[in-house]
Amino acid sequence: MVRLRFPKLLSQALGHEIMSPANDMAVADPVISLRNISKSFGPRKVLDGVNLTLSGGQVHALLGQNGSGKSTLIKILSGVYQPDDAGQHGRMLLRGEPVDLPLDPNFAATAGIAAVHQDLPIINSASVLENLMIGRFETGRGWRIDWRRVRNDVARALGEFGIHATPEQLASDLPEADRAMLAILRGLKGLPSDRPGVLILDEPTAHLPRDGVDRVFAAIRKVASQGHAVVLVTHRLDEVFAVTDMVSVIRDGIIAHVAGTKSCTERELVKAILGFELDALYPERQTNAGEIVLNVENLYGKRVQDLSLVARRGEVVGVTGLIGAGQEEIPYLLYGARKVSSGSVAVCGQAFSQAELSPAKSIRAGMALLPADRRNASGVGTASVRENVSLPILARFLKNGILREKSERNHVRELLGRFEVRPLDPELPLSALSGGNQQKALLAKWFQMKPDVLLLHEPTHGVDVGSRRTIFRLIKDAADQGAAIVLFSTEYADLANLCDRVVIMRHGRKSAELSGASLSEQRIVALCMMDEQGSTLGQDEMSDASAPAPVLN
Repeated sequence: MVRLRFPKLLSQALGHEIMSPANDMAVADPVISLRNISKSFGPRKVLDGVNLTLSGGQVHALLGQNGSGKSTLIKILSGVYQPDDAGQHGRMLLRGEPVDLPLDPNFAATAGIAAVHQDLPIINSASVLENLMIGRFETGRGWRIDWRRVRNDVARALGEFGIHATPEQLASDLPEADRAMLAILRGLKGLPSDRPGVLILDEPTAHLPRDGVDRVFAAIRKVASQGHAVVLVTHRLDEVFAVTDMVSVIRDGIIAHVAGTKSCTERELVKAILGFELDALYPERQTNAGEIVLNVENLYGKRVQDLSLVARRGEVVGVTGLIGAGQEEIPYLLYGARKVSSGSVAVCGQAFSQAELSPAKSIRAGMALLPADRRNASGVGTASVRENVSLPILARFLKNGILREKSERNHVRELLGRFEVRPLDPELPLSALSGGNQQKALLAKWFQMKPDVLLLHEPTHGVDVGSRRTIFRLIKDAADQGAAIVLFSTEYADLANLCDRVVIMRHGRKSAELSGASLSEQRIVALCMMDEQGSTLGQDEMSDASAPAPVLN
């Protein structure tokens, strides 16, 4: 008979039950100690003599700029990468016992080291059940699997974790937020119940709006309360202060700062990450809204219903909502990348019906889209940075059918310099760059076209504080030059500080619009959470999903 402890572990993680041994395990003893760990890629040294201790019962934040070595360190910790001079200089202790390096990934998994990497280890062609259970099926007599019990347990786990899917559903059919939750759920399943383990989460909330983040935080806290060590790699300092106990900062391949979270300030952490004081994160700008260049009327999609909105030259318009509210579908509907059932989209006066919308027509009309999914939808990881960036304008470098590669390379190099992409090497594969530098390169790809309408879907996901500042400046510059920017994001503080107007989605419909004095992070949060927590804004600011959206200013 198959016996799964998975639903029980999940319910512990979410706080529905508390296992009796939890208090016995919740002792702050080191679960893992790394000493003198180094790693090079060719001549470039990414880690240089790193020491790190992870204690049971604690959430340990690992911070640093894109490319600082955070992801490399946790991949060594989970057996994906081999450190330099393994067994000679670098050492690792697991629950006080020495472990041979490099770490075998299978040993890491059986030893209770569970990792959820930033690129989401989800198999699109497999079902939700298969993604959760692959390598973890238990068999009974005759090597048989009790499929009914497995399905029921997985369905229960999905419901408890708030993932709107069936066990048989293909992972490719899930919204990005649910895919992220599925990856985290798989990580939770890898933790042992009889001894302290380590849960490594690399940017776990990058794809999640506020309600999803709250669920992940609840899981993290409960996992730590069971005596496990949790490593949280994040660029969001508010998350660090909300859920972590310890902070380690990697800068230039070394541990530059270690402290208890309560003893830190945000300013100190920013300085530790960057190596210098950072002035204002958000640029100052004066809005000079011009003519309407994007006009959406009565748009319907799979989730979106009866959406109408406009964007003018020089404006930054935000669109946000909770998981499943519909905002994550809108940029792809406008761009023609997903099927529109009815409605129309006009770009610079050129109207397209639902049957006419397509990415090629959108580009020709002056619209560009930066998708949220860098790996699968925004760039080609195996292609060079040069090939990715020059793709939309490749015709400029053709002469008599022959590609002038030197001109193309020089153009891309100059562009990467302006967008502060590091390392500045156009011939590197896109996948060789850190997440933040990939994002800046892909922003360069579309910004160089000077589109009239620029759709940005979660442009700062997985991006460090320094790169965020660069991206915000680029958004401001594009708006100042006359583009209409539509920013689809669940970063409420960014929306409040960058946007002229913010549209709130609920149940697939536009439920409210904030501008002027009413536009603040607190009001965005309150309107997004209204369904679950009730309104705190007053009766005149509430609306039914079927009623016209109130405009607050």
